[in-house]
Amino acid sequence: MTIRNFLTLSVLTFACITSTHAFAKSSVWKISDGEKYFYLAGTIHVLNPADHPLPSEFEQAYNDADQLVFETDMTASKTPAYQQKFFSVMQANENDALAKALNTATYQRLENYLKQRNIQITHFSKYHPWAISVTLSLIEYHRLGMVGEYGVEEHFYKKALLDKKVLGQLETVDEQITSIQSMGKIEANLMINYTLDDLAQLPEYIKVMKLNWRNGDLEALTNSPIVKKMREDFPELYDTLLVKRNNNWLPALKALNNNNAIEFVMVGTLHLNAPEGLINQLKLAGFQVEPL
Repeated sequence: MTIRNFLTLSVLTFACITSTHAFAKSSVWKISDGEKYFYLAGTIHVLNPADHPLPSEFEQAYNDADQLVFETDMTASKTPAYQQKFFSVMQANENDALAKALNTATYQRLENYLKQRNIQITHFSKYHPWAISVTLSLIEYHRLGMVGEYGVEEHFYKKALLDKKVLGQLETVDEQITSIQSMGKIEANLMINYTLDDLAQLPEYIKVMKLNWRNGDLEALTNSPIVKKMREDFPELYDTLLVKRNNNWLPALKALNNNNAIEFVMVGTLHLNAPEGLINQLKLAGFQVEPL
């Protein structure tokens, strides 16, 4: 699994909860301006083999598209240089940084959790608490068979390389790293305890999440209890990971119909819904939006 998938936690969990009831059920949308159009799809970054084949509308959009646009530069995110940079950001200069950041009760709870996974807490002694939260989430998704190799983006990235389709992105890998670092704004003990609480609910959440995603039920996805609680408890982080990134991406999305190419844009599903979501904002900008 590459570090590119670290945003799984934010995409699946830090989401807006206000629904737009007028939208039909789909995870892929056709965004039109006159006769020109592009596709915008909501994805899940990590899946398992049983989740394939993907919903037919994804393949339909891919087959019609000349170019694929991802959240970040997929090729750059796989390089050793990027991997090393992200790992360096996750770690502090002090060997006992984690112990200093957590109180005794939280440290003990984290240590007990890691022991259940046959992991020694000393492996993470230099990690920032936010980096521990990201790592634990990735470990748990992996344990449940959810890996980037079978995620929507990786599936189409590999196809696009074989088919020699043009690749693009909405943000740089450095911008993505900066976004995830914003998790450091949350108090360390709160972050770790919240993560451990959420991971206990993860197996059931994954089942419901995948069902709603396959059915294109954005409303159900963004109204799940775990997502509601996250937005209410961490509004600043939600704003950084979802709202601000959506706003940063909008100019590029609005410009896609200025050429003769057909683009297939893929972002985490929870970037689509709600007033701040990309679907609603594109509609307000005058584009025709319709589910595929």
